[in-house]
Amino acid sequence: MAKTTDYLYWRGDVPFSISPLNEADEYLICMIGMLDLRPVVPEDGTYIPLHRMIELYLSGGGDLDLGALTSAQIAPIVLSLQNAPRYRDVMLSGFRLTISEENNEQFSAVTVRVPGGKHYITFRGTDDSLVGWKENFLLTVNSPVRAQTDAAEYLRWAAQNYPGQLIVAGHSKGGNMAVYAASTVEEEVQSRIEKVISLDGPGFQSDFLESPGYRRIRGKIRSLVPQHSMVGCLLFQDAECAVVKSDALFFGAHDGFNWEVDPGGTFQRLKDRSAASKAFAQAMQAVLDSMNIDDRKNFIEQLFGTLSAGGATTVSDITDRKVWEVMRTVISLTKEPEVKKMALDAMEEVTKDYLAEKGKALTKLRLPGLFKSRQKEEEGEEKEIVPTEHGWYDE
Repeated sequence: MAKTTDYLYWRGDVPFSISPLNEADEYLICMIGMLDLRPVVPEDGTYIPLHRMIELYLSGGGDLDLGALTSAQIAPIVLSLQNAPRYRDVMLSGFRLTISEENNEQFSAVTVRVPGGKHYITFRGTDDSLVGWKENFLLTVNSPVRAQTDAAEYLRWAAQNYPGQLIVAGHSKGGNMAVYAASTVEEEVQSRIEKVISLDGPGFQSDFLESPGYRRIRGKIRSLVPQHSMVGCLLFQDAECAVVKSDALFFGAHDGFNWEVDPGGTFQRLKDRSAASKAFAQAMQAVLDSMNIDDRKNFIEQLFGTLSAGGATTVSDITDRKVWEVMRTVISLTKEPEVKKMALDAMEEVTKDYLAEKGKALTKLRLPGLFKSRQKEEEGEEKEIVPTEHGWYDE
């Protein structure tokens, strides 16, 4: 089955006037803002053609490596849009980027005008910065976080500067910010929003879903999650989620370039998420529920203090050994036996799906240093771990 990466070969030479915008287009539009466009896209309402932006980005030595946990396909595919007649008249405007360790904030947005005049207000998902991932964790503690309030301010600014209907969209944390912004702006702005697109974006604390602004915008939310989602199923959501077919797992599932798409640009649908995705979401919610707010805050500070020790500022800076140290710490903070067992069961379910996809038997499997051996857990003995070709750990 074809993936999003195949889409441009099918539709790249077909103008929007013949084949209207579709889900694959909207994912590509959200990916444009993953590049650091500060040198080439104006902050104000001035437009620059997409093809001109790409020329300037390449001539200025724009970064093609967006980090360890960012899809390696984003930069080459976005930059290839300059050769697609379909995107010839797409315009960019209003790029903003804020990364602040002091305020625990990673925020970025760009407005994309498509032929016909509609404006997509797009918010960037989590990038490679540790501060961005810390802000994700803070969603379980604080409401709102700084990036969410900045997203709402940006949407207000966009409504003042761009005419007509608005589409608010984002992938990953960007999807969360799109929903938050659309839910908290004034009713006048909400009336101009055609739809809100959340592509595997995490949810919210439960009280947010009862707010008047969210209830007004709820019917306009279009949420997509892959079948093996481990991001879009976190926290609480009550808008209907469509499940997208993808055989990728873990962070690969989160990468929309791995989602299956039909020739018309619509993502292939399934009836439900995988058992592994459901087990993971249930276990993670149980872990959160087992901690009070102060415990969560202490956990987040410990986690990112460990990660940043030695000067690391991005995920790419972190060594494998540091990751395993941190994950052991995560599990050690889960003190309740029932919760720990649920977490272990969830990870085994995820691993079974992974091995099933790879055609491997589940034998002698040890997760990467997170838990004691199931067989020796009662005796309290630790299992020696060594890396394997699959990134897992055997005896």
